[in-house]
Formats: sequence, C-alpha cells, structure tokens
Amino acid sequence: MGINILPVRFTVAVLFLLLPASATGAEPLLDRLLIVAPAAPGGGWDQTARAMQHALEADGIVRRVEVQNVAGAAGTIGLAQFVSTQAGNGEALLVTGLVMLGATIWNDSPVSLGQVTPIARLTGEFEVIAVPAASPHRGMRSLAMALRANPGSVSWGGGSAGGTDHILAGLIGAAVGVDPRRVNYIAFSGGGEAVAALLGGNVTAGVSGYSEFAPHIESGRLRALAVSAPERVAGIDAPTLREQGVDVDLANWRAVMGPPALSRSDRDRLTQVIARMSRSPTWRKSLADRGWIDTFQDGEAFARYLESERVRIGRIVARLRGPGATEPIRAGERIFPLAILVGSACVAALLIGKRTRAPSAPAANLRAVAWVAAGLLAFLLLLESAGFIIAAAVLFVAVMRAFGPAEAGPDNTLQKWGPALAGPLVAAIFSALVYLAFTRGLDLALPAGRLWSWIP
Repeated sequence: MGINILPVRFTVAVLFLLLPASATGAEPLLDRLLIVAPAAPGGGWDQTARAMQHALEADGIVRRVEVQNVAGAAGTIGLAQFVSTQAGNGEALLVTGLVMLGATIWNDSPVSLGQVTPIARLTGEFEVIAVPAASPHRGMRSLAMALRANPGSVSWGGGSAGGTDHILAGLIGAAVGVDPRRVNYIAFSGGGEAVAALLGGNVTAGVSGYSEFAPHIESGRLRALAVSAPERVAGIDAPTLREQGVDVDLANWRAVMGPPALSRSDRDRLTQVIARMSRSPTWRKSLADRGWIDTFQDGEAFARYLESERVRIGRIVARLRGPGATEPIRAGERIFPLAILVGSACVAALLIGKRTRAPSAPAANLRAVAWVAAGLLAFLLLLESAGFIIAAAVLFVAVMRAFGPAEAGPDNTLQKWGPALAGPLVAAIFSALVYLAFTRGLDLALPAGRLWSWIP
C-alpha cells in the first residue's frame, strides 16, 4: 500500500516558510543589542523599543535584544547616560524623537542629539487637539476666537515644556495671530496626567498623540477638534487644522541613534539592522496595529533631516520662550519695525509729492513734530486691539502728513489729492508687507489684534 507523501511535503514547505529568518539559513546581524528607552514603561518611546525588540528577535535579525528604561526630563537623563556609558559600543541604540530634541533646546541641556550618531528615523504620529465633551468649543474656529480674544483664558494641557505638544500649541497660537509666548501652556510629566487634567476640566484643551486620547474619544468623554496632519487620517474622526483655517501641521517623529564615537563599520551594521527590521513582517504588523506612520529614513538623508529639524525646532522654541506665558509684549521690542515704518513713510512722502510753497521753518517743524507724536501715540493705543497692520498704517500716514506736501497750488489737482488718496493705500500695503516679513520671515512676534477675533 503506497503512502501519499504530497500532503507531508506541503506541510513541511509551509512550516519552513513560517520559520524565522535565522532558522532558514539567514544568520542574525548581531548576537545582542541594547535598546535604551529614555522614558518610563508604557510611553511612546518604551512602546517603540518593545516593538523593535519583538520584531528583531521574532524575525531573526538579532539573537537577543534587551530594553533598558531610563526615565526623566523628557528623555534628556537617558540621553546623558547613553552618551557617558555607551560611547563606541556598536551594540547599543537610543530611542529618541521630536520631544527630546525640543526638550534639549528648551532646557539648554548640556547634552544634545548632536553628541550621538544618527541611525534612522522610524515612525511618525500626528497630534490631536481634544476638549472635554462638555466644552462649548465644537471646532478650532471657536477655540481660535477665544484664544485671540484672551490668550491667557485658554489653557493647553500636554507633555513636557518644549516638547511636541508645547510646540504645536505655540504654532497654533502664532497661526491665529497670538504671540506664542502668551499661549497658556501647562506641562505635565506624562500623558496620563495631561489626560486626567483634561477629563477633569482643569484645562481648556489637550494636545497629545491620538493613541493617548483614543479610548476617551471613543467613549464620548472627550471630543477631538482637529488632527495636526496635512490631510485627514484614516481612523481618526477629526478634520485637520488646515481645514479649519489654522495653517499648521506637525508630526511627532521617533528615531534611533547610535552612541558617540561609533566606528564606520559599527554604524553601517546598526543601520543595516534597522533597515532590515523596517521591512520585516513583524515590524510592519506593529505599525498597522498601533496606527504608527512609517517614516523610515536612514543614512545621510536622515542626518540632513535631523539637522534641519534642529534649526526649525530651535526657531519655534525661541518664539515660545520669553518673559512669561501671559506677560504683555513690551513696546520696546517693536523698535526695529517701527524704524523701518517711519523711514519708509518719509521716503513715500517725498515720492508722492513735494512742497509747493515752503511755510516758515518754526511752523513746519511744529507741524511735523505734532503729526509724528500723534502717529506714535495712535500706534501704541491701537497695537494690541487693532493689530500691527492697522496701527502701523495709521503711523505711516501720520509720518507722511508730517513730511509730505504742506500746501498744493490751485491748478495742481493731482498734487492736491494724490497724497490724500495714495497715502492710506500705500500705508496699508506696506504695513501688511512689513508684518509678513517680520512674522513669517524673521519669526518676530507682532500682534494680529483682538478686534479680528471674530474672523474664523
């Protein structure tokens, strides 16, 4: 009686395919690997480290992976320990991300990401702005109106100062015309504390990754107002900030770094380990299960990205830091744009028209001083309420009147009415250009004005 061996062969073939790579002949790239998660168990960095550990071992890329948790100070304690104890170790990695980058800049940390070796960016996660279910704010337009009207009355709860949550709150403030330094941000030591404060109604709005808010949004205790993605995200029932008139998007990226003083061969081997992991089925499944966005990037491209992030986040943090969260902006900080406005107004006055009959010198001087003084007073009175553009336009026109035509001849209609018609138009256009140049080009905070708080 013959034995049908086809089912046996089929079963063996299937089992062979299901074996890890190490059992099919592909040798692990490393015998052991230490992954430092610079946070307490359960957080985003710890979750990333544990998912890496599972993928590297399950898919036979590394024989044994150990995860070490070093919590504190937004990851900077773990970073400092990694730098001092793992220098030159080709079998160690540090999990890091945007939060740590912001914290090192915010706190003027003696250690920085510039002291470790870039290996690869792994994932990204968009932020969500949420409010309690009982909140009167149904969308970002309502929250933006309240923020413009009184920045101090809108409190934002999130993670560590200078981290992703804080950065996003500051960017939202700047986008709606509020100085980022006046954003009332309350930093909590962990996501759990921030969520508890939000659920308890102790803060107006919360900022965090979606995974922190998801259970409470699904239960109806929290309401998601917006997601910080450039376009809508599958699985998150919330419009983007841009859809609601807030020109901001931000992703909280996570990455791994090697120790300092790493040899070229060790760096290349660690890069190869992470590159293979990024394509492994176990890692791909972890991305899908956790809702993480695959942003893998390694080599020189990642090193360049990291440097660009240092510059970008440094500029944002510089705008967030200042004399105080709710302290009014000092008028002296506007001297430079004021000087440009006054000088440009004098030039414009000369271009638009010349004096046709010079009056006596004392009268001319008194008239000029009066117009300039009135313009400066109006500027200071209108600055916070009407905003920089309107206040600057009034000052611009006043200076033009001070140094412009004193009296037009009876037959020169253009010279008589030209300055009166062209002056306000030129003032409005130029003031708007100065506002854009200083707020968008130089990151100088200039108020948009409380009178515009009704605009969506």
